[in-house]
Amino acid sequence: MDIPQPEQLKNTNLLIKLREGEESAFIEIYNQYRSKVYAYAYQLSKSNVTAEETVQEVFIKIWHKREQLNTELSFPAYIKKITLNHVLNHLKKIARERVLQEEVFNAIETSSNKTEDRILEKELRKIYEEAIERLPQQKKLIYQMSRKDELSHDEIARQLNISKNTVKNHMVEATRSIREYVSKNGSVICFIIASANYFHSN
Repeated sequence: MDIPQPEQLKNTNLLIKLREGEESAFIEIYNQYRSKVYAYAYQLSKSNVTAEETVQEVFIKIWHKREQLNTELSFPAYIKKITLNHVLNHLKKIARERVLQEEVFNAIETSSNKTEDRILEKELRKIYEEAIERLPQQKKLIYQMSRKDELSHDEIARQLNISKNTVKNHMVEATRSIREYVSKNGSVICFIIASANYFHSN
């Protein structure tokens, strides 16, 4: 049979008093275990802030759950388990918040990119239409038949009763003129988009 040591008896008496709601017993236990809780929490989290917060939360929980204390069980093991659970829950919460923050950031960034794309598209369309309107009448007609009506060079040549080479030359000159106009009057990004999307050749 194990004989309880004086220190064990003292702790048991403190826990009994704590269970009965004696604040002085709680303060003594706090002073006895605070540094141990802090050290263990810091070892787990590597964070001074988390360790300090854990000390507060652990002892608040001990006070609130004091009536449920089992004085026959190891109090150091009990307080260590509470500390471990709190730190793990805290770290899981931080991980979830980081994922959420990243999702929100990505959503904002995607929304912003779409807005910028719409603005650029609107700017490009305006400048592009201006460039077409500045073309000589026949070049404008041939370019619009190619781009808007999506007719081939052969089809345009037959409808206008001109040669296919004439259509091709007008298209080359019209495309060059539009590209130069967009380059002078639009932003660099706008010009890049235009070059990719509007100035394709047959």
